[in-house]
Amino acid sequence: MTLRHRLFLLVMLIIAIGFPSAAGVFAYISWQSVLERTERDGMLVAQLLAQSISFIRQVPAAIEGIVGNDVQAQADIVSNLIQIARRGKASTREINRALRGIAARNEIPEIWVTDTRGIPIFWSLDDIDAAIAVDSGLTRQPAFQMLLGGREFNVFAEGQHRRRDGRPLYYGGVALPDRSGMVLIARLLDHDSQIIKSIGLKRMMETVMAAALIDTIWVFDETLKPLAVTSAEGVDKATALTAAERGIVEKVIKDSAPASYLENSGVHNVLFKHALLYVAAPMFGTDGLPDGAALMRLPVNMRTELHALLTIGGGLTVLLLLLGMALALPFLNRMVRPLARLTVQTRRLVERNFDADQEMHAELLKVSENRNDEVGYLGGALYSMVTTLKAYIVDLKTTTAAKERIEGELSAARGIQMGMLPDSFVLPGHAECDLHAVLEPAKAVGGDLFDFFLLDEHRLFFLIGDVSDKGVPAALFMAVTKTLFTAEARRDSASVGRIMERVNKALCQNNPEGMFVTVFAGILDLRTGEITCSDGGHELPFALRCSGGAEAIEKKKGGLVLGFFADSIYQEDVIRLLPGEGLVVYTDGVTEAMNIRHEMFTATRLNDALAAVCRECSAHTIIDGVMNSVRSFVDGYPQSDDITLLALRWRGPAGAEVSSTPEVTGETGATA
Repeated sequence: MTLRHRLFLLVMLIIAIGFPSAAGVFAYISWQSVLERTERDGMLVAQLLAQSISFIRQVPAAIEGIVGNDVQAQADIVSNLIQIARRGKASTREINRALRGIAARNEIPEIWVTDTRGIPIFWSLDDIDAAIAVDSGLTRQPAFQMLLGGREFNVFAEGQHRRRDGRPLYYGGVALPDRSGMVLIARLLDHDSQIIKSIGLKRMMETVMAAALIDTIWVFDETLKPLAVTSAEGVDKATALTAAERGIVEKVIKDSAPASYLENSGVHNVLFKHALLYVAAPMFGTDGLPDGAALMRLPVNMRTELHALLTIGGGLTVLLLLLGMALALPFLNRMVRPLARLTVQTRRLVERNFDADQEMHAELLKVSENRNDEVGYLGGALYSMVTTLKAYIVDLKTTTAAKERIEGELSAARGIQMGMLPDSFVLPGHAECDLHAVLEPAKAVGGDLFDFFLLDEHRLFFLIGDVSDKGVPAALFMAVTKTLFTAEARRDSASVGRIMERVNKALCQNNPEGMFVTVFAGILDLRTGEITCSDGGHELPFALRCSGGAEAIEKKKGGLVLGFFADSIYQEDVIRLLPGEGLVVYTDGVTEAMNIRHEMFTATRLNDALAAVCRECSAHTIIDGVMNSVRSFVDGYPQSDDITLLALRWRGPAGAEVSSTPEVTGETGATA
C-alpha cells in the first residue's frame, strides 16, 4: 500500500471516528441541556405556582378580616341607633321592624341586641326563627362574654350558629354605648370563600398545565393530604403517591426549599423513550412557615432533540466528509508526489553506486524549489548529500587505499616482528631444560619482546622485556632492544649486569622520543641450575618449586628501566633451581589485564594460576594454563596491553637428586 493510500485512509478514519464521537458528545450535551432547562423552568413554575396558591389560600383570611371590620362598623352603627331609639321611647315592635329593614337592605342574615346577661331584647328575624335562636343559646356563647362583661368593646367570631343548609355564620359584635348589652351582626362568608378556593385554584392549575409541558400537578397540605390534583388526559389522578414522590414532598416541606427528582433516568429511557422529572416547591402560610407543597411531574423527551440533532448533524457531517475528501486529495498529492520523486532518485542513486548524474541533480533541485516545508528541506538536504557524497566517495577510496596499504605494511611488520622471535623452543642436545614463551600484541605490532639462545655448551641466555609504548614505535624500539641484547650477550657474556649496562647506554645515545623498556635477563647454567639474572624495572618473576606451588622472587637488586639514564648501574642476583623446578617471567600485560568491570587480573590471580600447575607439567602446559586463566577472567573484554610470558623448567643433569631447599642469592651470596 502506497503512502498516498495510507494517508487517505488515515484522514477517512479520523473523520469516521470523529463523527460518532462528536454525535455522542453532542447527544450528551443536548441531554444535559434539555434536562437542566426543563429542571430550571419546572422549578420556576413550581415556585410561582406554590407562591400563588399560598396567596390564594390567604385571601379568605384577608377577606374575613375586611368583612369583620365591616361587620363591627355596622354593629357600632346599630348600637348607636338602638341607643337613640330607646331614648326616644320606641317600642320593641318598631325597633325590630327597623332592624329587619336594615338587615334586608344590607343583606345581613341576623341582627341581635341583648341585655347584659345576653338575653335578646331586639332582633331582625321573625318570631319563629328568633325563638329557635334564643333557645339555642346563641347570644350566650362564651365568645361574647367578653363584650357582656365589659372586657372587650368588639369581637368577631366564627361558626356560632349554622343555617339549615349547613353553612356557618360569622358574628361581629360591639357593646352598647352605655354598656347595657351588646349588638351582634351576622355575616355569611362561606359562599365567597368557596368560590375563591375552588374556582381560583382550579383555574390557576389549569392555566399552568396549558402553558407548560406538565402532565400532573398536586397540591398538598402539611399533612400530605391532597388539596387539589390537575392531570393531563389519560393520567389517573387518584393513583397513590409512590415512595419517591412522597419523599420529595416531605423533603420540600421539611427543608422549606424546592427540590427535583429524575425518574427513569437510564440511557435507553432518556434517549429512546422519556424520563420523568418531578419538581416540588413549598407553600408558606401567613406565619412564614411551610403549610403545604406543590408537586409537578414533567416528561423529559429527547426523541425530538435527537431527531433534530441527527438530521442536522448527520447531514452536516456527510457534507464535511465529502468536503474533507475533496480537500484531502490535492493536499495528499502535494505532500506525497515530491516524496515519490525523491524515492525514485534515491533508488537510482543506489543503483548507480552513489554516483549522481546531472538528471538527478536537476530533479532534486526541482523538488526543493519554492517549498518551505519539511519536504523542501528534505529535497535540499538530499541534494546537498548527493553533491558532497561524490567527493566523500573519492576521499573514501583514497583513504581506503591508504588504509589497506598501511594494514598491509602493518601485517608485514607483524610478520617481521614475529619472525624476529624464536619460533622453536627445542634446545638441540640439551634435554635438561624445557622452555616455552608466548607474545600476544594488543595491536598489529607490539612493544613486548622475549628471546633465548645458547651462549656455549653449558649456558642459556634468556630475555623478556616491555617497551613503554605500543604500536609501531614500540615495535621498532623492541627490535632495536632485542638486537642490542643479542649482540652484547654474544660479544661478552661474563656478566649479565654488564650486558644490561651496555645495552642501556646504547639505547640512551639514540632515543629522541624518550622511550624506555623494562627488561629481565638471565643466564641459566645447564649443569647446576643456577640462574644469574638482572632486571631493569621489570615485574618480579615466579619460581616453581618442588615443594609445591609458586613463590614470587621478592628480593632483587637490578636497576632502573633501560633508556632512561645512560650511566645506570645494574647488579646481579642468583636464583638456584633444583631439578624439576622452574621460573616464570611475564610482562605487566598479564597482571593488568582487565574485565568488563575494570578489575585487574593481578599478581595474586597469577600466583593462583601457577599454583594449580603440577610439578611434572611442561613449560608449554604452564603457559597455556596461565593464558586460559587470563582469557576466562577478561571474558572477551578488549585487550589493552601486550601480553608476554616465558617459562622454563630445569630438569637437572642425569642422575641428580632433588633438593627441597632452593636458594636465591646475590653476588655476595645472599639467600632468598
